[in-house]
Amino acid sequence: MEADDPLWEEFAAETAEHLDALEHGLAGDTAIDVLFRAMHSLKGMSSAIGASGLAALAHKAEDVLGLARGGKLALDSHARDVLLQAVDELRGLRSALLDQRQDRQPPAVLLANLAALAEGRPADTEAAPPGPEPAAQSVDPLRATIASRFAAEFPRLQGEPEAARALAHAAREARLPRLAALYDAVPGAADPLAALGRLRRALGLLQAATGGDPVPHLAGDLQPAATTLAAALDAGDASLRDLAERLAACADAVGDDQAEALARQIQDLAGRGSAEAEARLKELAEAFRSALLAPKLSPLSERARPPPPPLTPGLAAALPSSAHPRAAAALASGHRIWRLRLGPLPTAETIAEPFLARVGEVLASAGPPDALDIFVASDIPAEELAALRAEADPDGTALADLAPADAPPPAPTMRVRQDRIDAVIALEAELRAAALALGDALAAPQAQAALDDLAALQARLPTGSALRVGSALEKLRAANGVAARASQRLSIALGQLDEAVIELRVVPFANLAMRLPRVLRATAESQGKQVSLEVRGEDVQIDRSLADLLADPLLHLVRNAVDHGIEPPAERIGAGKPATARLLLTAERLPGRLLVSIGDDGRGIDDSAVLARAIDRGLVTPDAAARLGADEIHALLFLPGFSTREAVSETSGRGVGLDVVQDAARRAGGAVRVESRLGAGTRFVLDLPLTAAIQPVLLVEAAGHPYALPAGRVEAVVRPEQLAKGQAITTLESILHLPPVESSAVVLLRRPAGALALAVHRLGRRTDLLLKPLHPALAGTPGVGGVGVLGNGDPVLLLEPDGL
Repeated sequence: MEADDPLWEEFAAETAEHLDALEHGLAGDTAIDVLFRAMHSLKGMSSAIGASGLAALAHKAEDVLGLARGGKLALDSHARDVLLQAVDELRGLRSALLDQRQDRQPPAVLLANLAALAEGRPADTEAAPPGPEPAAQSVDPLRATIASRFAAEFPRLQGEPEAARALAHAAREARLPRLAALYDAVPGAADPLAALGRLRRALGLLQAATGGDPVPHLAGDLQPAATTLAAALDAGDASLRDLAERLAACADAVGDDQAEALARQIQDLAGRGSAEAEARLKELAEAFRSALLAPKLSPLSERARPPPPPLTPGLAAALPSSAHPRAAAALASGHRIWRLRLGPLPTAETIAEPFLARVGEVLASAGPPDALDIFVASDIPAEELAALRAEADPDGTALADLAPADAPPPAPTMRVRQDRIDAVIALEAELRAAALALGDALAAPQAQAALDDLAALQARLPTGSALRVGSALEKLRAANGVAARASQRLSIALGQLDEAVIELRVVPFANLAMRLPRVLRATAESQGKQVSLEVRGEDVQIDRSLADLLADPLLHLVRNAVDHGIEPPAERIGAGKPATARLLLTAERLPGRLLVSIGDDGRGIDDSAVLARAIDRGLVTPDAAARLGADEIHALLFLPGFSTREAVSETSGRGVGLDVVQDAARRAGGAVRVESRLGAGTRFVLDLPLTAAIQPVLLVEAAGHPYALPAGRVEAVVRPEQLAKGQAITTLESILHLPPVESSAVVLLRRPAGALALAVHRLGRRTDLLLKPLHPALAGTPGVGGVGVLGNGDPVLLLEPDGL
């Protein structure tokens, strides 16, 4: 299958969502039915794509969840640990499949542990720790050359199947035994087109792994395979799954995506082996047969049968066909049919259940997990229905939309591959750089000076020459005016484009929060503490680059809260607190800023203990410690190597943690602050820009070189004589070890350890800077927060105030 095949793209996107939902659900209190459905979908998609390793492990885990769903197995912490190990291993198998096109097999011991759970035997949860994901390998030039040869020779095999023998030998020489076996199967195959389709799918994976061109499609007739499959549906043939796979292979060979999707749907139902799947297959048999025998195969969803009265065509198109009879009966009895769209929250289905139980009869559900539509028949008036929905979900995040079923659904979503979004963002950045260069050129004083010189020259020339120069001068001024107006329009359009591009790369904060409960549970259990996590602002949209930066810091803050801030249950009860501590994670989007905070109701920060440890480690002198305020004391917590723990434990005492949090905030162009009250708790607040890729900066100059300062950290810009007498001033040249020059302005920068008065030679403009990846030689340099490109193409360093 080709790397950009729709089924392949759907597999990559859907499996990521299912794995995230499983990890979040197993670490929390998600309904078992939701977990079972996610694992079942993961198994089905893995089977459809031919990933036997993924499918085998998902199948074993699905068996365990099926027993739990049926009340035959308690999903206790022991069972959840084994299932979480399975989820971790599934992530590794998926990465190997997507990144290296390797269908790896799961560890036998993990399969044995899942089987033991299903049989009621004890499982060894330590026996199968998730291994690290395999590192991406560089492409072997020899293998890439062979892959290109295979792709070029593929069309010839349809007319000369014997030529496959030589290519099978070449595949064995290249250590590709599975590919060699597929070549061997081509000569003498009972269905040559299906054999070539299976071969083409394997060649597509090889080409994707080596970066080669897509494998060509063939010409062929799908009707023989489709007719055989339709006959097997009538007879209930046991070989139904194999016949469906045959049609899918033929469809892959000729490039008929619709026929392949139809065949995969039948193959999935026939291969599940469950009573529910068998019943569903029988229910859809007539529709499948009709689709297979049509002149042109098409997905089942495109074939609508005449709706039973009083069902209107609009309602029939909106509802799944299986719900048509019940919907017609509901309409005949005076009910109205509504479409309820669930939001992306993991708890959306849990919130929807009591609401649906109050309003009427659920007819069907449809749509992917991130936009699930539930159709319900109700005789409750619309106003009362809206009130019940608001009562069940005041924020409107779980029950996202409620409307008549035949009304247009909410705006559809579309998945786009991340590399394509990144390409759009890169082009937008180049466009911004070009626009800045145009604006700089139009505003350059040299251009106006040249026009003034021409005007002065015109006055000294003879009449004839002066008229010619004057005419050219007027044309230049007119052209300059047109360019200036175009630059203004371009600037406005770029601002709108910036907002649109940022929306392309945002993810809900819930994506970040969903992995924290597992870490919280493991850390709390290891220390005998009881902690509950509350998340607010799950639907806040944040930039993907910012989400990547925040992933590790949030994990550190959770561990830090449990290890340092939250007391054991006995100590909390003695202090008049509940035995279970509360950890509150909040995301709030403000104009131009994002606030992410995590706070606990624990013991708070003991400033005297922090100062004592800082003095003991030589980080501050006793005299200086006596002059420090609360903010400056809290800033000591972020120093690398600082820890208040005497002994090293599994999660604390190594001096690694809060410095990672501060480093991430700095790289994002923001800051972190601490709010604490002894005995009442501690709150860490990350104040960040909306995106980590584009940062507003203030340009300054030192010794003739441009530098950038984060605009969010600038408190004021003053002249040197306006500073209070005795205030310490640091010149930028002295920090950067540049030759001293006269300073014309002082920039006051906000820092946790105290304000910094930074004298600069010349003050530039405020602008937005697109940050580029730092070179390894600069990445660890103190005071360097990033590197960007100015409108004229010159690079500029972004300086980090805390590191200066």
